[in-house]
Amino acid sequence: MRTVDRFNTKQFNRVNRNSKIIYQFAKYGSKGLSKVNPTLVFIDAVVSLGELFVSYSNYRQVKEQNRQLETDIRTLSKEFSNFKKSLELKEEKFKYELMKNSNLIEQQLKSNRQKNEVLQKAYTHSKQYFLKMKVEVIKYKVEFPYSKETKEIEKKYHEVLALYIDTTLEAIGG
Repeated sequence: MRTVDRFNTKQFNRVNRNSKIIYQFAKYGSKGLSKVNPTLVFIDAVVSLGELFVSYSNYRQVKEQNRQLETDIRTLSKEFSNFKKSLELKEEKFKYELMKNSNLIEQQLKSNRQKNEVLQKAYTHSKQYFLKMKVEVIKYKVEFPYSKETKEIEKKYHEVLALYIDTTLEAIGG
C-alpha cells in the first residue's frame, strides 16, 4: 500500500496558476484570452489533464486506503469486543473464586477461633491445675523431704512446668 502526501504543494501551485487565467478571463473577457499565448493555454490544458489523471489515481489510492482502513477498524472493533467479553468472563470467574476463597477463609477463621477458645480454656484450667499441683508438691516435700519419689515428682513437675512456659511463650509469640 502506498502512502499519499496530504500536504501536496504542487496542487496548490496549479490551482494558483489556473485562478490567474480565470481572473484574466473574467477581467478582460475574450480580450484577456487574446493576451494569453494559445500555446501556453494548450500546454497548461495538457498539464492540467495530466494532473487530473494523477489526482484521480491519487484519489483512487486514497479511496482504497480508506476502504482498507475501514476493514481494519471493523476487524479491530470485533477483536476488541471479543477481548472485552473474555475479560468480563475472567472477571466473573475471579469474582466467583474470590467469593469461594473468602468463604473458605471465613470458615477457617471461625474454626480457628473455636479451637483458640478451647485452647484458652484448657490453658486457664492448666494454670489452676499447676497452682494446685505446686501446693501438693510442696506439702509432699515437707512430709517426705528425702524420699526418692519426692525427687521424681518434683523433677516431673519442673519438666511439665517448663513445657507450660514454652507453650505460653509460643502462644504469645515469644
